[in-house]
Amino acid sequence: MLGTVFMIVHSVMSVPLGILADKWIRRKIISFGVIVWSLATFLSGIVSNFHQLLAARSIVGIGEAAYAPSATSLLADKFPEEKRAAVNSTFHLGMFAGGTLGMILAGIIGTYLGWRICFFIVGVPGFILALLSWTIAEEKQPHLLQVHLEKESVYSIFKTMPFITNLIGGILLTFTSGSIISWITIFIVRYHNFTVSQASMSIGSIVLVTGLAGIYYGGNLADRLYKNGTPRSFVIALGFLIATPLLFIIVITQNIIILLLSLSAATFFMSWYYGPSVALIQDIVPSSLKATAYAFYIFFIHLLGDTGAPSIIGRISDVSSLRTAFYIPVATNFLGALFLLLTTKLMKTRMKRHIDIVSAQDKN
Repeated sequence: MLGTVFMIVHSVMSVPLGILADKWIRRKIISFGVIVWSLATFLSGIVSNFHQLLAARSIVGIGEAAYAPSATSLLADKFPEEKRAAVNSTFHLGMFAGGTLGMILAGIIGTYLGWRICFFIVGVPGFILALLSWTIAEEKQPHLLQVHLEKESVYSIFKTMPFITNLIGGILLTFTSGSIISWITIFIVRYHNFTVSQASMSIGSIVLVTGLAGIYYGGNLADRLYKNGTPRSFVIALGFLIATPLLFIIVITQNIIILLLSLSAATFFMSWYYGPSVALIQDIVPSSLKATAYAFYIFFIHLLGDTGAPSIIGRISDVSSLRTAFYIPVATNFLGALFLLLTTKLMKTRMKRHIDIVSAQDKN
């Protein structure tokens, strides 16, 4: 329930806070979000019952919802278009490293100092970072403060086919990631005779190294190909297509070495997604809708993707087996990649049309 409620609140609140980011000063929204989630995290360490903990984790979802749309929109204005994927990959390196290290360190610190101390340790630095984020330099560009977002402009996002196909692909790929993240530790414990601590440390170490490498490489590769006229969606699709047979090997192999090597490679290729996915949305929509479009993207991929993934895989595992259940994320991974290939085709057509229009204007 803690994970599900957090994700629902985070998804739902991303929409209004994302729209706000296209109308107001984003550094203030970022600072507000960091303060809210830091306070809620700190309070999580002093709760006295489950309902209080549930409320605190829900508030963390509000804080995080304020952060990503504003931050990615701000970065898009700070850096040139041809560097968008690399910049967003660098941004995601921090979140990815923090999340993975948190998973590892929480087990160690919690074992020796107790779980409440974990919340205090990660809650306090947030207040300092919130003050620092308030000082971020931000130019008051027209679309931030003066443009009123009409309903028609928001609806136009969902009339754009590349956005729709990218969104469907994102939902499928998020379901894949949510399923694997939630159950891979139990899978290794159940089928390869690891203890929970052994499985957690092995997976955490693999994900930290190969995931960070994949995020960095994927963003830079997407930008290089984009300069040559290849949409950034192609890199995402390619990464997940390569990862599909690796995920299949993870499910069927009886050899732990092969499993860990396949997991390492799959994590690397699937991590190409982070930077290019944000840049792709910014490529698709007008500059005045960057934060809004990304907020809607977050809303749908999480609400329809990974929010229900853990329980679906768990239910199938109860009825049949966890190994059988793991065939589903293998399938959704492949289908998601196909939708990103379709997005690539649509984006190429769109880019060609734009070039033709510019050429015609130059002739006139």
